Amino acid sequence: MPDKSTQTPIGPGQSLWATVGPSIVVLGSVIGAGELINTPVQAAKFGFILLWVVLLACVLRIILQVEIGRHCLIHRRTTIQALNACPGPKWRGTSWVGLLYMGIYALLLMPSIGMIGALAGLCHSLWPLAATETTSANIWATLLVVATWAVLSGGVYKHLELVIIAMVATFSVTTILALVLLQGTPFAINFSEILSGLTFSRGPSADGANYAIVALIGGLGVTANELFMYPYWIQEKGYGADLVDHQGDAWMAVARRWIRSLWFDIGLATVLATVVTVAFFLLGCAVLHRQNVEPTGLNVIRSIGQVYVDTYGPWSLKFYYAGAFCTLASTVLVAVAASGRMVSDLLGSLGFIDRDNAAVARRVHQIAQPLWLLAILVAYLVLQAPPEKIVIFGQFLSGGFAMPLITFGICWIAFRTDRRVRMSRVTAALLLFTSAIVFAVAALGVWHTVRG
Repeated sequence: MPDKSTQTPIGPGQSLWATVGPSIVVLGSVIGAGELINTPVQAAKFGFILLWVVLLACVLRIILQVEIGRHCLIHRRTTIQALNACPGPKWRGTSWVGLLYMGIYALLLMPSIGMIGALAGLCHSLWPLAATETTSANIWATLLVVATWAVLSGGVYKHLELVIIAMVATFSVTTILALVLLQGTPFAINFSEILSGLTFSRGPSADGANYAIVALIGGLGVTANELFMYPYWIQEKGYGADLVDHQGDAWMAVARRWIRSLWFDIGLATVLATVVTVAFFLLGCAVLHRQNVEPTGLNVIRSIGQVYVDTYGPWSLKFYYAGAFCTLASTVLVAVAASGRMVSDLLGSLGFIDRDNAAVARRVHQIAQPLWLLAILVAYLVLQAPPEKIVIFGQFLSGGFAMPLITFGICWIAFRTDRRVRMSRVTAALLLFTSAIVFAVAALGVWHTVRG
């Protein structure tokens, strides 16, 4: 549940720019495992041919994010409260949709496990703490988890938002600039290569491409977890806090103002995410794929750094490392922060805690966050698998199984939002079209899984 004590008051006279923030926090958890690991790995393997998938993944879920935000904003509900309106069985008043999603949520944190591994490998390459790579990386993973917990222990949204904006901006600027400068090197991208990525082809390795497509759809843009988390961030930002003070026409005017803020917040973040993701994908195609470099293992971040070396020169590697660290760290930070809020929301819905008691909600956050971090650390130490494989598998699960579940829930509640401010017919058509794509990708994921 949102921590109401940290809500940021936003007055009616403030511009749309003052309402920007929730999607940037969501963006901080998206531009990380997907953009920095999954995207270049798939680019290195398949080349330009999957550019269409990257573009689709970035823009696919705009309507889904708007509609879950609209419903929770207008009705002043948390995500699980909203999903409780879905048909089907309930336990202690909580819908099977929310219960099932939270039941599989631990698996959806697999990208965070991979990111801790990638960060640990990066830190080891810069400052080894033990004689062997594995031992040093394990020590670094432990230190990183402790540091993440220390940052989150304050639990203040405003500070979190500012930190993540800075982290995302650092990586975004360097990535876009790298793509521009690449055109003056032997790795310059030509227009025909761009067109080859827009043919909706899967390339010669269709089976391997199926897995990649589902993982990219599940890991880029706004993923299932980010859709689930978005209502918590808009409430903590203060969206819709003044709706209770108005009635009738005045209420509708205020509600529409907040809905415009939703569109602006989501639209801005979508443009930024798309530009950065496509830029990094093209960099991976131009540099890694052409040189047959396949990023893997604890050195996955260093391997991807070849993109920057071949674009800027060897001097740029330290700046790339800094941006990569900030980007991956912000992703883990937001994922764990939201996890505490999701647990609090679930316990409140089940009646185990008082959902209206801000002090109790904060206490749950403080307990749940270190537990999630501990689970991530233990899983990393036990699995000892290549970080990129953990990340991509987790994002495959998201695209194949979590996305259709949350999409069903959003579609159901979207058509039950207050009629006065419900989506237009055009938006409804786009919502249904988006949902059809999500379910088609899920079917592809199930088919790939069944075939083994």
